[in-house]
Formats: sequence, structure tokens, C-alpha cells
Amino acid sequence: MEEFEMKKALLLATTGLALLLAGCSNSSSSSKTSSSDNNKYNTEMTKGNNAVSDKDYAKAADHFESALDVKKTSKAKASEKQANNLVKAKRLMNQRQFSEAKKSLTIAKEQENGNKKMTARAKTLLSQVKVIQTNRNNYKLDIKNAKAMIKAGTNDQARSLLEQVTKSKGIKGKYYSDLYNQANALLQSLPETSTTEKTDTTDTTNNSNNTTDTNSTDTTNDTASSDDQSNNPAAKGHFDVEKKEVNGKEITDEDIAKARQQLTDQGVTTVGAWSDNDIIRAIKNAAADGRTTIKPSDAKIR
Repeated sequence: MEEFEMKKALLLATTGLALLLAGCSNSSSSSKTSSSDNNKYNTEMTKGNNAVSDKDYAKAADHFESALDVKKTSKAKASEKQANNLVKAKRLMNQRQFSEAKKSLTIAKEQENGNKKMTARAKTLLSQVKVIQTNRNNYKLDIKNAKAMIKAGTNDQARSLLEQVTKSKGIKGKYYSDLYNQANALLQSLPETSTTEKTDTTDTTNNSNNTTDTNSTDTTNDTASSDDQSNNPAAKGHFDVEKKEVNGKEITDEDIAKARQQLTDQGVTTVGAWSDNDIIRAIKNAAADGRTTIKPSDAKIR
């Protein structure tokens, strides 16, 4: 009986020791797994942050997702969401869907517990989208005005405005190329010169064939009597009756186009009917009053 009790006690002791050893083994294994997960999580988060620094947000989103698979943290989740919104916003911008892009950028900018660099990038892109939308609206308005000018028969004015659009910085880029194509197509559709200009050129050529002093005098008289055309400067295609100079500086085609835009912004719907001569006079009168922005009343002869 005593022998039996001893065997029983020995068996219990052996079993207890085995269980203890198994427990220690499991604890050690669990610890190793936890340590491995932490290392993988930290590695993926680091790679994600490095991708953010390189502005490769698609790659960053993949790394943040991998980190999230290992450990469910609010930081990994917020970072992944923020990166994906930046990727979506850039895609929408490339598709010229700027209103939708702004929504994604706003979410990225306001992301709680997000990456500071991505937050800053979202703010920058939001400002960029605002500028792009403003520029596009201006180009669209210029094209609309040019169409009105063409319809009114003032092709020279339309040409000046369209050339300004097609020569604008960045106009051929992905955000504006559609508008460049519209403006350029209109520009190419314009005749090289108007009928009245051709007539004048012919007259000048004919006069040049006669080298008498009388014709030279006539040419001088035509120039001297240009004031007679002030009420209708476009009567013979003369759009430069007013001297194209103010305060010692040349009034360029860009200045004229800018002045037309100022009138349009003020609600003037008949800008297409204004000759360059009218615009030049308005620029001069505004300058005399110390202004750089013209008003409709500036076109009056003073």
C-alpha cells in the first residue's frame, strides 16, 4: 500500500512538472510571437512613413495596410486612410474632377491621428486645386468672350485674346490642355487678315507703286487726319488710332486683353463690340486718374 502511494505521488509530481514546463514553453513561444509581430509592425510603419516622405502615397498605403494586418492600431488605420485619400485625390485631379478631388483632400487634411506630412500635403494640394479652378474659369471666360468677338466680326480682338490664352504658362499641361485645344482650334479657324485689312494693304501697295511727291503728301495727310476716325476707329481696320503708349510705356496686346477681362468682370456684356482703340483710350484715362483697372466710362473721349 505504501508502495502504491509512493508511485501515485511520483506520478503527480511528474505530471505537475510536465505541465509547468509546457506552460513555460507556451509563454516563451507567445513572447517570441509578440516580439516578432511588433518588429514587423514597426518595420511596415517605418516603410510607410518613408514612402510618404517620397510622396509615393500608393506605396505608403500598402505598407500601412500591412502594418494594420499585424496589429490593429488607430495610427496604422488613420495613416492608411489618409494615404488612400491622397491617392484618390491625385487621380481625380488628373481626370480634371477638381470638386471631387477637393472632397478627398479635405478628408485627408482633417484626418485624426494621421501623418503630419500627409496633412501638410493635403493642404498644399487644396490650395493648388483652388488656383487651377480659378485659372480654368478665367480661360473658359476668355474663350467665351473670344467666341462673342468672332460672332461680332471683331476677329482681331478675338485673336489677341486667344493668343493670350494659348501662350499662358502651363496651358498645355494636363490640368488645362482641354482648354488650350479649344482656344487653339478657335485661333486656327480665324482668317489671317480681315477683309478691310486686305483692302487697306492693297491700297497701300497701289500707292507704293506711285512714287510721286503727291502720294507721299497724301499718306501724310491720312495720318494727320486720323482724328477724324476717332468716332469709328474700326472703319478701315485701324485699331491703333490712339497711340499705344501710356506713361512712357507701350500698351501691349496683353494689356488690352487684361483690360477687356476687367470690363467683363464688372458685368459689361458688350466687350466684344469695343475696338482696341476704345480699350487703349480707357487704359490711358484710367492711368490719368491713377488707376490700373479700367471702368466703362473710361472709353469716353476727354
